[in-house]
Amino acid sequence: MTTFSDRKVRSYGIRFNSFFPMLLVGLLAWGCATTPEEKKAKQEKNEVAALRLYLEAGDTGKTVSVLRSSPVRLQIESEAFLDERDVKTARLTDTFGGFAIAIETTSHGRMTLEAGSVTRQGRRMAIACTWETGDGKSTETRWLAAPVFRHPMRDGYFTFTPDCSREEAEHIVRGLNNVAIKLENQQKPGKKPEKSDLPSQPSSAEEAIKAYKEGR
Repeated sequence: MTTFSDRKVRSYGIRFNSFFPMLLVGLLAWGCATTPEEKKAKQEKNEVAALRLYLEAGDTGKTVSVLRSSPVRLQIESEAFLDERDVKTARLTDTFGGFAIAIETTSHGRMTLEAGSVTRQGRRMAIACTWETGDGKSTETRWLAAPVFRHPMRDGYFTFTPDCSREEAEHIVRGLNNVAIKLENQQKPGKKPEKSDLPSQPSSAEEAIKAYKEGR
């Protein structure tokens, strides 16, 4: 004979057995949920950028227009003399009334930059960059600056005021640093560098961006 107490215990058992799976699913979903901050951090971690520096070539080479507000037309060499593979670190710095991008190059980049600044003193170098936009689905390519070699650059550092917004500059800096980590030019915080399988000579900025994204 089933008593009221037995029915009550069975009722609680049925309720518990049906509630527990729902609770478990809810906890798993909560644990796997991605906050906007985490999503943004992951996206920023995956941003990449490609940098190209060209020497002024006088009356030969190709013509480019640098700076949108006050265009400067330059004749530059067809091949870049320094690119993102020579970048060790990039950072955004505040200047009087604005900001700048500061680049520290690798040992190879330092020698290359010194040679270019000595042989072309008084001339310009044109700086181009391709970077990912905020949505992470498209890229922007732009000539950012055309600084003059006023003295030999022997320490491997150079700073320029880019023709872009601060937000765009942040994308560029993050992208260059992420690429530097991929290329083992700098160590990822808290992790030992691993051997990179990335191509050593991407022929164009667009191909470089694709290769860095795919991690090949």
